[in-house]
Amino acid sequence: MLKKARDMIQSWSFRKKIGVILVLFTFIPSILMQQLMMHFYEDHIIEKASRNIYSVVRANNNVLRMMLNQIEDISQLMLNNEYYYEVFSDFDSLSTSDLMRYDRRLETELARQFSTSKDVYEAYLFTSKWIFGDSGMLSTTLDGIERSGLLEKAEMGGGLPCWTAGYDYGKAVQSDYLIGKEDYSYRYPITMVRKMTFQYSFKSDYRRLSEKDENPVLFVYILEDSIRKVYEKSVEYKDSIYGISDENGIVISSDNESFAISQKLPEDIWKYYGKDGFSTCVLGNREYLVCYDTLEYPQWFSWVLVPMDTLIRDTLMQARLIQLVMLAILLVLSAVVASLLSKTISRPVGKLTEAARRVATGNFSADTPVPEGGDFRLLTESFNHMELEINRLIHENYEISLREKETQLMALAMQINPHFLYNTLNTINMLAIQNDDEETSDLIVSLSEMLQYTFKNRSEKILLSDEIVWTSNYIFIMAKRFGNMFTADIQIPSQLMQCRVPKFFLQPLVENAIIHGFEGKSEGGLLLVTACQEEEDIHFRISDNGKGTDAEAMKQHIAEAANDGGIGISNVHRRLVLIYGERYRVDVESEEGRGTCLHLYIPFEL
Repeated sequence: MLKKARDMIQSWSFRKKIGVILVLFTFIPSILMQQLMMHFYEDHIIEKASRNIYSVVRANNNVLRMMLNQIEDISQLMLNNEYYYEVFSDFDSLSTSDLMRYDRRLETELARQFSTSKDVYEAYLFTSKWIFGDSGMLSTTLDGIERSGLLEKAEMGGGLPCWTAGYDYGKAVQSDYLIGKEDYSYRYPITMVRKMTFQYSFKSDYRRLSEKDENPVLFVYILEDSIRKVYEKSVEYKDSIYGISDENGIVISSDNESFAISQKLPEDIWKYYGKDGFSTCVLGNREYLVCYDTLEYPQWFSWVLVPMDTLIRDTLMQARLIQLVMLAILLVLSAVVASLLSKTISRPVGKLTEAARRVATGNFSADTPVPEGGDFRLLTESFNHMELEINRLIHENYEISLREKETQLMALAMQINPHFLYNTLNTINMLAIQNDDEETSDLIVSLSEMLQYTFKNRSEKILLSDEIVWTSNYIFIMAKRFGNMFTADIQIPSQLMQCRVPKFFLQPLVENAIIHGFEGKSEGGLLLVTACQEEEDIHFRISDNGKGTDAEAMKQHIAEAANDGGIGISNVHRRLVLIYGERYRVDVESEEGRGTCLHLYIPFEL
């Protein structure tokens, strides 16, 4: 019997022998390891699952804190606003028509300031005579707010933001209409109130609303749905419950009806308030894992309940499933490897080994011969492609390094206090106005706007409308410099003004047209800048009626300027290549004596 088995095994092919050996050496150890691990690590698996759930609670709290911080930061920025100060410092003398006029303006201003926070449902400024910015999304009245008790919380806050939640809005404002409704979206809002003592300072002049002035109270409302979306479905165990309570133990948000909003949290959970971690508790004769974390401010308490029986069953099931999947993968890999083992693999392996040695010396020629068919063909092609990509990345990183050095040099050259420049230009402008020199004043204003544009936005991409303003100011200055020898016309469709383009990409091209196109002209120059959308690209045209040249000479001039290492067309070309790659292209049309037209194509982006 043994002899027959031995003879049968010896008759197998090399590939079959390797396959059986790999399957046996994969399957048997994996089964033994699975059983040992499940027995030895069962408690550790439960603890690991508990820590994972706790980390989810902490992460959700961090997101919640960032959401609240964003709203608090906006309210802080509102305090230092001259317009708000001017309105409320003279509030007692305002007539009804004044209040209505300011209401429209303040509603627009509040909407703009809170537009960055998608979670804000409503925001308004409450005063004793008027509610500014009320959009009507809430049933808001002066008497209702005064009866709600929220003004007292704002007063106790002393000018700091105060958060209130878990209260019934209709009952708080004593609205019979809302009390009679079974449900509405803002029944349990998350509310921030803050007493706004507006102030502003200019140079040495500092002004602040006094206690005698009308100090409005800012109200900001977030729907409970927005809070719930932060944590909803983040814990996927069956029958799990997630909720948030305030510092008094009142539930302010929950994904389960058994913990209704505005109800008191059970003592078995509330005893962990102010702490963070995980433990177990018993509710309704069922044991739960409770994971909890407390925000520093506001002192809200987030907690998750997961039934222990579900946790153990699901966790162990997941562990077993993962191990079975790994076992199946190992078996499949073993079969695949066994099928690939043959005499033909030695040559491709040798070639790849030689290629690896060549790459180790820094040679990325990507000339490894590609075998015919099979996975080794794909492996060799991937290896050659990897060499090409490494070589490309080396050159690209080198260019990026050069670009960063150029940026650093430009930053060093611009280390002048912008406020000093603005104040100096304003002083010169006032002198020009006093001397009735309007032309000089206009030039100074244009230059000042260009400097502000340079300093105020450090991002690589900006709105096309901002770039057009910068370019228009530059054209105005150049027109005065050359004695109005040329006129300029910029025609950009309004729907393109909100698209995003690289900063400072248009002005160097306009400069090239002015300096080289109008060279030798004394009058009659015409510069035209247009743009239009063509499928997924924006097509810019910069044309002039200057001296022009033949098309080939102009293309050679553009190519030389793009590679001369300067900060004009060269800088624009290298930046656009790094930003857009092959999606950026440029073309030139030129005729001697009739002018030049430069076509620039970049992707359309919003």
